[in-house]
Amino acid sequence: MALEAIETGRHVPLDEIAESPQKVRRETVEQHLDDLVKSIKEHGQIHAVSLLRDDNDATGKYELVNGHRRCMAARRGGMKTLRANIYRVPAGQEKNKDLLIQQHLYAANMAEPLLPVERARMFEEVMREYNMTVEQVANHFEGETAQSVAEAMKYLAIDQVVLDVISAHPEKFSEGHIRVLAEFSSPDKRAWRMKPEEQLRLAREVAEQKDKLIAADPRKLEERVKSVVKIRREQERARNEKIKKAQADPVKSLFRAVESMESAVRSLRDVDLQSIKEIDAGDKGDLIKRLYDSVQSLDDFANERLSKLSTSRKTAQ
Repeated sequence: MALEAIETGRHVPLDEIAESPQKVRRETVEQHLDDLVKSIKEHGQIHAVSLLRDDNDATGKYELVNGHRRCMAARRGGMKTLRANIYRVPAGQEKNKDLLIQQHLYAANMAEPLLPVERARMFEEVMREYNMTVEQVANHFEGETAQSVAEAMKYLAIDQVVLDVISAHPEKFSEGHIRVLAEFSSPDKRAWRMKPEEQLRLAREVAEQKDKLIAADPRKLEERVKSVVKIRREQERARNEKIKKAQADPVKSLFRAVESMESAVRSLRDVDLQSIKEIDAGDKGDLIKRLYDSVQSLDDFANERLSKLSTSRKTAQ
């Protein structure tokens, strides 16, 4: 099932066109828009946009389902009309309107392939809206398989801040670069998965062309990713080993506990009592009692428990 074409090549006033909330292109919608304005002015509108007519819509406007960049360029360039192909939702398919629009967008954008992230978001929206599985989504888009949809969804593991960097420098990121970032951002990578801050650091290196080899070859980026994650894992391993050793030594644990107590006492000592103009008598009495109780507990610990610990001969000498 597809949207039903009812008219082609009609020139529709821009003020009769309302944009659809469903947009496949989010990352590249603003890319080279001024160039598109110039092209339309010099050569005219080459491709028609797709509009959806709803006879039950009280506003009488058409819904723009494909050609958002052309519409933006037309408005920016001061054009009055756009050439459009008019569609409608087939009778009895109203509940599937959003899915039919997504399928139409997917087919229409094949001439200018979607960024991997844009494609992944489209699949995600369909899955969420219609509670579909990966297999069901694949069945609704020609040429897709469950594996290709699942692979596409990995791009959504890239942190949003990193996606913003990619959007701001689309010419610096090949599909291969984005694939590497997606693969090592995915939970499937387990121990080799990058943290968001690592994603951002490496994305900036590509965007700023700091390393020409990485910028030119996604395989070099993959090597760099593995190096960054390996160093971090080794640091974490060393830190954990240090903690384990410290925890395995009860004397060191005792010293850490005493250091925590000393820190708490310093914090208490540094409290600015002069800034307290007055205090409830009950609260004051409670604080004093708790402090004396703590002092008594420390005294008992030092004199009744700590003092009775056996000492090594080396220490005793």
